[in-house]
Amino acid sequence: YRRHRRFGSEFERLTSEYEERETWDADRMTAYVDSQLREQLLRAFHDVPFYRSRFLEQGISDDQLRRFRSDQMATLPMLEKARVRESPRALLAKDARRRALSTYLTSGTTGAPIRVMWDAATHRHNMAVREARSLRWAGVSYRDSRAVIGGRMIVPRAEGRPPFWRWNPAENQLYLSAFHISRSNAPAYAAALTARRPTVLTGYASSVFSLARFFSELGLTVPPPRAVITESEKLEPEMRAVIEAALGAPTFEEYGSVENCALATECECHRLHVHQDFGYVEIVGPDGTPTQPGEVGEIVVTGFANPHQVFVRYRIGDLAAWSAEACPCGRSTLPVLHQLVGRVEDMIIGPDGREVVRFHGLFVGLSGVVEGQVVQETPLRYTVNVSPSAQYSERDRATIESRLRQRVGSGVTVEVRLVPEIPRDRSGKFRAVISKVKRLDADVKDGAR
Repeated sequence: YRRHRRFGSEFERLTSEYEERETWDADRMTAYVDSQLREQLLRAFHDVPFYRSRFLEQGISDDQLRRFRSDQMATLPMLEKARVRESPRALLAKDARRRALSTYLTSGTTGAPIRVMWDAATHRHNMAVREARSLRWAGVSYRDSRAVIGGRMIVPRAEGRPPFWRWNPAENQLYLSAFHISRSNAPAYAAALTARRPTVLTGYASSVFSLARFFSELGLTVPPPRAVITESEKLEPEMRAVIEAALGAPTFEEYGSVENCALATECECHRLHVHQDFGYVEIVGPDGTPTQPGEVGEIVVTGFANPHQVFVRYRIGDLAAWSAEACPCGRSTLPVLHQLVGRVEDMIIGPDGREVVRFHGLFVGLSGVVEGQVVQETPLRYTVNVSPSAQYSERDRATIESRLRQRVGSGVTVEVRLVPEIPRDRSGKFRAVISKVKRLDADVKDGAR
């Protein structure tokens, strides 16, 4: 069922269309993107009461939307993440309630997660653009054997013994836990990768980096995959160097989100291209107008792939800057990011040396949490800062403590601290995870403080 949902019917057609559009000239691509914008905006105006009210308040008419161009985006109101978090169903088109929509959650790292709703056709669309512009650019395919380091709690307890993975035969996929990567567990991970010999390894950038670093330090080798694709976090140059040296494979970065309104992937020249034919990406300054190349601004996105839950000018919460240089790969109609700021979290160092990132699901289902932040004070002591809503209760506190211990170990001390709001850093980014522990502090369990 899952394989059919991802790769059935229109998957091949959509993949071919994305590959063909790479060859289009600028005028043809602009015309296509503008047509996609008009189609989604008109759907929002006629089928989503939330947008109809907002557009009419701004004096935006049906006639204007039928002639709309991408260079007019600044005339439309922005969509705040808090609004989506509170009422995700307000973004649904009228006919969406009659369709079989599945619900997906954003990580919930920064508070109550965003609920995103897709049908099977949208799911195939999301898989097709990644097949065409992420995997095939890296020289691999979804048809190849895969290993994934992800945030599902496939191994229930933080203190566990191998195996720290599950085998998914339907998709030829080895799913590796992101919560058990440590010096002592690295040989077990190496054994699993050696036994399954995946063609491509994907996963959180920090998790892949940590595992590669342990392999290098312990002198462990695994059969080289054909490519490594990192996601969910920024891939720093030093991380790429360690991964490629330890795993013997070229490494590619991918930027996307569960909302699936935007996608940026690396070509063979390792430049990060934005796919405006999948979802329109703006980078704007404080006044909401476009930034200049090289100028860091806020990413604002409008998705095309999902006609049922419509995101228009959605403030996704990341910062970036456009590049002023053309990419040598020749795909000139797919703009390049010069700098991607955001999704950079500190790595938690467990008392047993385990390195954990992406506290996926820590606040999922907790309506009493507006935003949350994990601070590791020492290997055994954590503070969780919570900006509460009116629904916050003692049960929320107990759930947060329990989930954190499940991920980092039962022997830690957790203090949940209520704060009016969680401050941003100098760049304006929310830091969901902060660690005050240096890696060497946790390499030996007996030295835990």
